[in-house]
Amino acid sequence: MAVKGSKVTPMRIIPHSPLARALRVGLLLLVFVLSVYASYLFGIHSIEQKYQAQENSHNNQQEQATNKLTQELTQLRTSAEIDRQSMEDLRQVVMTQKAQLNASERDLKVYKDLLSPSVKTNPLGISFGVFTVLPLKEKGHFSYSLTVQKLSTKETDFAGSLEFRIIGQQGGKSLQLSLYQVSSQVTAPSIPLNFKYFQTLEGDMTLPADFTPQSVELVVKAMDKKAPPLITAELDWPVSVFEPK
Repeated sequence: MAVKGSKVTPMRIIPHSPLARALRVGLLLLVFVLSVYASYLFGIHSIEQKYQAQENSHNNQQEQATNKLTQELTQLRTSAEIDRQSMEDLRQVVMTQKAQLNASERDLKVYKDLLSPSVKTNPLGISFGVFTVLPLKEKGHFSYSLTVQKLSTKETDFAGSLEFRIIGQQGGKSLQLSLYQVSSQVTAPSIPLNFKYFQTLEGDMTLPADFTPQSVELVVKAMDKKAPPLITAELDWPVSVFEPK
């Protein structure tokens, strides 16, 4: 029975259910954990992207620097090669001019002998022309060229022989090597000569590794073995062969 004048508050009875409360709490925790894990994954992904971008930028910078250094090194090598080749060409020109000058001096000496009124030991004016020795790629290997010529205007052919000896040092001692000992193109100590105006001897030689050449001794003889040598000369060994190509 209600009391007159009092306010009645309606009430609803909620049944007590511990399982439902636990499910709600568990669901909230799951949502929280998933949110935290999602935030963690997003942060890791962002960091990885940032790191990858930095790494790519660093790699690009390194690649650009490497390419620049490679280009500069190539340019330096090219310049060095050009300079080396220019120096080699210049040296060869100088050596050729020196060889031609020496040949001219020898020719002048022979001409003076031809014009002399005294008895001539070299009536045909046999002389040594330009003599060159050039290094090949393999160490100790050289190419050589020597011209033997007749300065006299006589039409007589010359027949004789040439002895070609290389003088140098080996183990601190003097040593002479005949051309046939170091050149496969020559098979005997005396090289046959037979020409009307000139004869050029060309070939390759291989010197011993411990042999240091200093000069070349050249002797030309006539066919008559009893006759004295027509001309003897000692030529300097070209300095350029000691410098690497």
